[in-house]
Amino acid sequence: MTTQNDNSSKATEVTLGRHIGLGGGIALVIGGVIGMGIYALIAAVGAQAGTGLWLAFVLAIVISGVGVAPLIQIVSALPKAGGGYLFTSRLLHPLVGVLASFWAIFGGTCLTAMVALGLAGYITPYLPGNPPVRLVAFVLPILFYTLFLFGLRLAASVQMLLVVQLVVALLVYGLAGAASFDLSFALDLPQGTGGFIMATILCYSVCMGFQVIAEMGEEMKNPRRNIPLSLVIGGSIVLLIYILVGTVFINSMTYDFASINALTAPLTDSGKRFLPGFWVMFLSIGALSAGLTSFNAGAIALPRELFAQARDGIMPPFLKRIHPRTRTPLNAVTVYFTLMLALVLTGRSVDFYGVITAVGILMMTATIAVAAVRLPDKFPREYSRAFFRIPKAWLVVLAVISVLSSLGVVFIVIMEMPVAGLIYAVLSLAVAVYYFMRVRWLKRNGVDWEAQLKVIPGEEA
Repeated sequence: MTTQNDNSSKATEVTLGRHIGLGGGIALVIGGVIGMGIYALIAAVGAQAGTGLWLAFVLAIVISGVGVAPLIQIVSALPKAGGGYLFTSRLLHPLVGVLASFWAIFGGTCLTAMVALGLAGYITPYLPGNPPVRLVAFVLPILFYTLFLFGLRLAASVQMLLVVQLVVALLVYGLAGAASFDLSFALDLPQGTGGFIMATILCYSVCMGFQVIAEMGEEMKNPRRNIPLSLVIGGSIVLLIYILVGTVFINSMTYDFASINALTAPLTDSGKRFLPGFWVMFLSIGALSAGLTSFNAGAIALPRELFAQARDGIMPPFLKRIHPRTRTPLNAVTVYFTLMLALVLTGRSVDFYGVITAVGILMMTATIAVAAVRLPDKFPREYSRAFFRIPKAWLVVLAVISVLSSLGVVFIVIMEMPVAGLIYAVLSLAVAVYYFMRVRWLKRNGVDWEAQLKVIPGEEA
């Protein structure tokens, strides 16, 4: 099977710039996973789990890690831009690829809209004139868009600076707290098994985001090595921080379900008990960095889905154009930010955007897990060259676990908010209709669609 373009098309193709190294990849992973959730949800997790909070985080990270293992396998073998679409279109079916891609795009734009609203609510009280929160949430993406006009290298550098500030703030909180309190790792579950299960689900919701780096295969240096390492190293750092911060938080508070659950700034409130004033302020700034890193990671990665679809002709060709100066798909980035602004203007709540985000990302994760099973048979050469290689039998096991855990959470979420299921059903139907109409149009205009799907576009890593 052909896995790269012929020489003539390679000669005319403008390639994406490889601006991100291992450090940038780790920053993308940490920033994509540790969002404002750790600042906002730690109180709810602690109230439900008590001193068993550490185990809830361990279980959530393990489940999330198992779920992302098939993705690590694929990106290690096929490090390409727009992985959600490209992997599933080549390993399963192009329609499945388009559906998974739009699930990720819609979920991702909801995530960035949610973060924009969260950040706006956080900073608005400090702005002159106390402007409306939604106005500030509308302006924030525009400010970030100007950052992307200068290229991916600058956006990645900003990401690294934000992640460093966030990690330092959380480590100072954790280490100072560990020195101030006798930390208990007992499994006293004040709300019983049911409360612990709810805590684990909440922890799982702040462990999503590993998928963003799968979009960056053609913009990473040595991607077959650096993408898996970024996921492993970044995931390990996230696990360490979550366990340390969570354990310090619950041990620094006198346990009372109602009072802990009611905290609106839990880390700051608990940090005041053992941190000097400067470090309390630094910790509060970390909340801003947490939101910005999550926002930036999604905005860096997810426009590559539109770019990947455009390279196959599914989306209009202007979305596959690479800006000659920045060597990034700037048109795709522009469309992504436009969608984000439109979502902000819909006036929905942060909770609503959060639910929609979870459903879209988890459905894409489950689909990629199924696709990973076919990798050794369909692309044996790429599989054999992968830096990270899982035996096929274990790939099947991991894929089953990933599908069950991802769709299980989706089921629970949809039961709580049925409108989320309706939204994705309507979106999927509209995307399927568009796909069949677009493929028919491509064939009528002389495109050999079946032959095109045998090609893996992009520069060889």
